[in-house]
Amino acid sequence: MGHHASCSGTRQTGGARMSGLVDGDARHRFACELDKNFSVIASAGSGKTRAITDRVVKIAKSPHAVDWLPQLVVVTYTNRAADEMQQRTRQQILEAHLSLDVVEAFNRAFFGTIHSFCMKLLAAHGHHLGLPANLELITDDDDVWNQFVQQYTTVGRSLSEGNRRVLLRFLQARQLMELARNAEIDLAAEEPSASCPDTSFAEVYRASESRAPDSIASAKAELKRWEKRWRDTDEFVAWPACATTSREFVRIWCEAFRPLRDWVNACALCVAAEVQRDYREFRLERGLVRYADQVALAGELMRLPDVAPRVRDKNYRVILDEAQDTDPQQFFVLLEVARPPEASGAWMDELSGSVRPRPGHFCMVGDFQQSIYRNPADLARYRELHELLVATGAAEELKFSVTFRLDTAQLEFVNATFGEILNNQDGQVAFVELSPRPEILLGQVIRLDFNCDIDRDLPELQRATLEARELAAWLSDTGLGKLRAESWRQVAILCPRKAWLRPLREALVEADLPVEVHSETDRVGESPAYTWLTALLAIMADPNAGYEIVGVLREIFGLSDDELHRFSEGFGARFQIAERSSSRGSVADTLNRLFRIREAIARQPLFSAVKEIVRTTQLRERLRSLPKEEFGDLNSELDELLSIAATAEARGLSLADFGQSLRANFYATRETHPSPRDAIQLITAHKAKGSEWHAVIVPFLTRDVRDAPPRYPRAIKDVETDEAHILFDRTDASEFDEKLKQIERQEMERLLYVALTRAKHTLVLAFDRQFFRNARGQFHRNSQISWLRAGDDECNCQVMAALSSEARECPETCLRQKSAPRERVSEHLGKRELGWVDDARRQGVRFVHTISPSKFAPEEETGFAERADVWIEIEPELRPPRIDGPATRYGLWWHEFVQKIPWHSQPDAWQATFDENVVDSPDPARSKREWKLLSEYVSTNRDFFAGNIFAEMPFFWRMDEQKCLEGIVDLAVWRPAETKWFILDWKTNWIEREELDQLRAYYRPQIACYWKAVAELTKRPVAAGIYSTATGCFVPYGEKQLQQEWARLKTLVADQFAAETGRVESDEVADSSGQLEFGEC
Repeated sequence: MGHHASCSGTRQTGGARMSGLVDGDARHRFACELDKNFSVIASAGSGKTRAITDRVVKIAKSPHAVDWLPQLVVVTYTNRAADEMQQRTRQQILEAHLSLDVVEAFNRAFFGTIHSFCMKLLAAHGHHLGLPANLELITDDDDVWNQFVQQYTTVGRSLSEGNRRVLLRFLQARQLMELARNAEIDLAAEEPSASCPDTSFAEVYRASESRAPDSIASAKAELKRWEKRWRDTDEFVAWPACATTSREFVRIWCEAFRPLRDWVNACALCVAAEVQRDYREFRLERGLVRYADQVALAGELMRLPDVAPRVRDKNYRVILDEAQDTDPQQFFVLLEVARPPEASGAWMDELSGSVRPRPGHFCMVGDFQQSIYRNPADLARYRELHELLVATGAAEELKFSVTFRLDTAQLEFVNATFGEILNNQDGQVAFVELSPRPEILLGQVIRLDFNCDIDRDLPELQRATLEARELAAWLSDTGLGKLRAESWRQVAILCPRKAWLRPLREALVEADLPVEVHSETDRVGESPAYTWLTALLAIMADPNAGYEIVGVLREIFGLSDDELHRFSEGFGARFQIAERSSSRGSVADTLNRLFRIREAIARQPLFSAVKEIVRTTQLRERLRSLPKEEFGDLNSELDELLSIAATAEARGLSLADFGQSLRANFYATRETHPSPRDAIQLITAHKAKGSEWHAVIVPFLTRDVRDAPPRYPRAIKDVETDEAHILFDRTDASEFDEKLKQIERQEMERLLYVALTRAKHTLVLAFDRQFFRNARGQFHRNSQISWLRAGDDECNCQVMAALSSEARECPETCLRQKSAPRERVSEHLGKRELGWVDDARRQGVRFVHTISPSKFAPEEETGFAERADVWIEIEPELRPPRIDGPATRYGLWWHEFVQKIPWHSQPDAWQATFDENVVDSPDPARSKREWKLLSEYVSTNRDFFAGNIFAEMPFFWRMDEQKCLEGIVDLAVWRPAETKWFILDWKTNWIEREELDQLRAYYRPQIACYWKAVAELTKRPVAAGIYSTATGCFVPYGEKQLQQEWARLKTLVADQFAAETGRVESDEVADSSGQLEFGEC
């Protein structure tokens, strides 16, 4: 993705940046007047993030810094935005050379989302609400909901028995419960005082049938049957559907049903609110919360008279970013914590005489024009709050109109068009005219006309594909120079719908242009890294989960349906990993492999078990095989999951618990990160908010933007009255149809404003005028061209017609790009993949990283005897680093024992050391046998240990500027007479003599690395070999062998090199000996 709006390298800091700006005074006041509250309206690209940063830095430079910084609460919409803002601010504080006390105080400030802040409050004070100590966030609550439904025996306890009985004649209990579960708004209602009204339908029966005789007659007949059943029986009577769309008849129908529907609506809201409360209590009893619960519970805390003063005693200083995306409940929490401790009640509820937020303790920055995420009622409440803060003197209004993003052409285009669109009428917001910055560039807005003939009878998707190909060809011909973009990564194509991105991607790939796809609806469960690991954890926890096992075999291991069908022979129970399969073939082999992995991790702690599952299933390598342009950086996502596993282990979760928690959060939204790839960014307009690119293309201007049909019943809120209504079917919706369409259109107009204000230098409007007209030859009402009011004879038609149709290079823009100073933070942020804390964890892990085998290398046929404890030692795919098996325990014992041998003493001392340690051996008989073999070998080869002996000799060799080798040699001998080193590695693999050649080949990569590292570090010749304890044989490596092996390893890329060297290294059973690692230097 593009740079954040406040990351432009051409911007300056402090007063120098504000001088010469038409809104410079407002910016200066926001940054410097720390004892005042402000509500800032910040237009697109106006640098609101930088403004917040400047205010925090001013706090850090003030005399009150040490006291005020720990009280700081900076609330942003996403964790990524919080991380960026915090790091940008920290950099400025460090560059200002402020005291360490100030830096330490800043590190205690809060930067995060509103949900994180609410959890912070609940962690400190949640016990006052009777909450458990640990709350777990869930986003997929299917299992929890099913449990709740099974134990929820009575629906409608909040109603009288008579009203409840009548209500359940019209609505099923299931509908009421699903309504409560799916409602995105808090439902609250009181039981109606009157009983169910006796409605007359005489007007409906008298209505004229002239306009649609058949359908109206059918509707009347259906109504008559329904009314008879309603009046004459006590049976369930579902709402009758109005069988006609005749506008006048529908109006009469709705008016006749209104008294009855209003009564049912009130009762249903009452019951739904009851279920909503009960379900939340059910979740809380189990320590489970949803995002909305976090805010609601924090709101409850701030209503407790004995808790609210304690919270306010913290003297929180709130700065809210993206205020337009904040709902009333969230505003309530932030406003209440900013009030003085002696305040009582709620400020929003009791304005008269109520104590308002303390000066300097509440600031918010937002833009009405960019409200595209929330319920429209929330936008209305935000506007009301802004006006209320200003009217009561609780805050002052400031406006930032200067844009640091748009060049002259884009700025003039937006000013010329959106004044008519965002017109402050019928609930739409007012347009804030953009002002130019000093030294602004020319910019360009291009109207891309398509000259190809188009057959309107073609399916819409085919026409979209044709446009995508034309656009891809134009981009290829135009090139970066004419787009005024430094790289393809600085070019974005924005669409209002995710589905529209696919034909664009295919066309760009066909044109050999690099491309990367994003979407605002990405869920964590859509990531193969997340789903594959979750599936593996699921089958490890439940080895008889046949359905999940088949999924793992198909999706992760790539086994075909034919292979799976032949293996099952119609018996699904054969797909299990609780026992070893006696069958043959690829399916059975894979099942047995999974069985052995499960056995190996049975007694390991969570984090070690998850790492071992990743390693032994080659999960990282399998993920690397997926196209990066489609799935992104799955390697980093897997690292993040490992970090989460470590945290889960610290919380005491088991493997099954961790797998279940991952499964419960399948539908959580994936955090977006700046793209590291030099590729054209395909992204929805929703997700583009907050980002910018050098060039932005908006295609499919005339295409109909459709919404998915709504699901009933659904709850909506009236924007004007804030009252909730339930729509039970399409007939109910017809009453609100025009209002809902208006609200949707207004939101899409604001979305278009967001899309057209992302381009720094070039904005391209793909005017596909002949591609998507409707049957009457007109532009669709729900199309971007209609929202822009630039269709035939509309107010912005001439503005569109006046645009240039040719993109041109601009030497001044190119020169400015090359000479612009780069913000170090923004450059670093452009490479971020995880949160800042996770970045540190991930980088730390890379220093000592468990290396997986070579990518999809076949399992080696070692020929070793298949004994229960041998495969653990021999097969690197299956041996965990720490397992309490006999082979592992023996290997650990041997390495610990030989480390204690006093090699410089006489053999009698060696024997004494053995006698002292053999009692700790897990296999004393084997120890005595193998010690005897070693003693005999040394007595026969008396010069074997001649020289200066170093047991467990560590090394750290820098290979080049980026790579290093680190490891520990089991035994190193310096032979002064020969000025030569001899290095030895102990191998406890249980093998026979005829298998020594296989052992030699297997460990050659590891020994070659040891040999090369010691030779380079000491600048002396090195001889190397391994000693097989099971056979009593020394296996030497020739210098030529090692040279050839090292030459081969050097030609491998970093990941392959690590896999090769780590493959054999993973066979080491010692805790630290022989631990060869590959990392960043």
